[in-house]
Amino acid sequence: MMELKVRDAFEQIFKPFMDIEPVALLIRGLPGAGKTTLALELMRNVRDRYNCFYISTRVSYNKLRKQLPWVEDILDDSTSLQFMPDHTAASSKNGDANKIDGIDLRLSSANNLLNLVVDKMISSKRAFIVLDSWDALAKEIPIDERLKMEKSMIAVADANDGMLVFISEEPEMNTLAYLVDAVITLDREKRNGVWMRSMHIDKMRGIAITKSKFIYTLDGGHFTIVYDGKRAGYVSSLFPPLASKSGYISTGSRDMDDALGDGIREGSVVVLEVDSNVNMHYARIIMLCTVLNNIRSNRSAMVICGQDEPLVKVLRKIVPHCTSHDLSRLMVFTSPSHMQEQEYATAYRELSTYDKNSIEEGMVMNLTDDPEENFALLIDSYIKLKEDGKSMVIYSNMIWKDLEEVKDNLVYSAKVIRNNRDVLMLTVKSGTELADAANMLADVHIKLVKENDVHILSIVKPEERVYAVMLDDGYPSYSLLPLL
Repeated sequence: MMELKVRDAFEQIFKPFMDIEPVALLIRGLPGAGKTTLALELMRNVRDRYNCFYISTRVSYNKLRKQLPWVEDILDDSTSLQFMPDHTAASSKNGDANKIDGIDLRLSSANNLLNLVVDKMISSKRAFIVLDSWDALAKEIPIDERLKMEKSMIAVADANDGMLVFISEEPEMNTLAYLVDAVITLDREKRNGVWMRSMHIDKMRGIAITKSKFIYTLDGGHFTIVYDGKRAGYVSSLFPPLASKSGYISTGSRDMDDALGDGIREGSVVVLEVDSNVNMHYARIIMLCTVLNNIRSNRSAMVICGQDEPLVKVLRKIVPHCTSHDLSRLMVFTSPSHMQEQEYATAYRELSTYDKNSIEEGMVMNLTDDPEENFALLIDSYIKLKEDGKSMVIYSNMIWKDLEEVKDNLVYSAKVIRNNRDVLMLTVKSGTELADAANMLADVHIKLVKENDVHILSIVKPEERVYAVMLDDGYPSYSLLPLL
């Protein structure tokens, strides 16, 4: 499902532009930004409409295929000739007529390159040519002469229904931005303590640009635009639990288990620190997925709702995706509210288990305004659920809590959890004293922020890693896309 989403994102951005048959595109950015990868992804998308050529002035074609193995598969389905001076004999011997031309011109000159481009455009008709990179030769040419050559190549491409993709590593000296139909700038920046790659659409002629900046990753050697699009509504479907490895509790997400190294070690405190602009829907799914996996794995769990957190928003991510037998191992505690009875009535009316049973009345318990009374209730409930001796998951949304209000109970709870080899999961708000204290206790510290409409999850400990969070359809699960 995630593969489909990211592929759709790429097409949604570039297909309307490619459909108007542009003549020239400039991709610019510093070395290592992924310019070549983006150009070749575009080539892959249009290879059925153009005769494609990749012209390198800096990287040999063999080296490119080692860096991006998937390119060789694409090239097998494309045009007729692979020509490389140092491999001419091998090419003619193999006689492979299904490869895009990879022409190594590192020792050539700008004039030779111009002549080659013109020749390919005229002789091939509808040629799609990637020049990687034009700067390597053109930077030595006087500016007036360079501009003439660029205009000549674009004019020939236009006259022969072709397209040129220029790759540039010197954006500050570039003369092409005024001539081409589109300009894409690839950048890398640090936001909220996390390094992210971003793609800027500086110009796209003939297309209304509703969004000009996108986060992308080069994970797996592909240019993947991070996009978490519109999702279908969640429907009742049985959550498939992931088996926990010995000594660990699965998070319910294979991606998260892998990111943490086999899941959450028993006896751990997990802290999810959320930024103020985060959609809590994401935070709930990440945390409640672990709760859901635990009760679907014949173990127990407790959920303590945050202050004024709607009960139905919590239960909707659990109840329809498990059986009534699963729910017998779950206890949910609501915060003090004058809406408690109404909230429970709404949840009871709207939600049913996968096997079409209603919520048991004793599963949901109401907390009061008395902290000591509440803590005693939580301890008693914990003892009852712990009777089977299996590892439990206890999740508490503490977004609106103050440190002084919970400090003693937090330390005590962490001690009990560690001794009994359970897992305590907390959601806290970034920039608060409570977050600082919780992070000191944490064995697993995760941050969730929102950047450019994308929710970014960074694992601070046990090992630093950064991912984009992609929500899946069907049941409350998610995927993690490494941001590399």
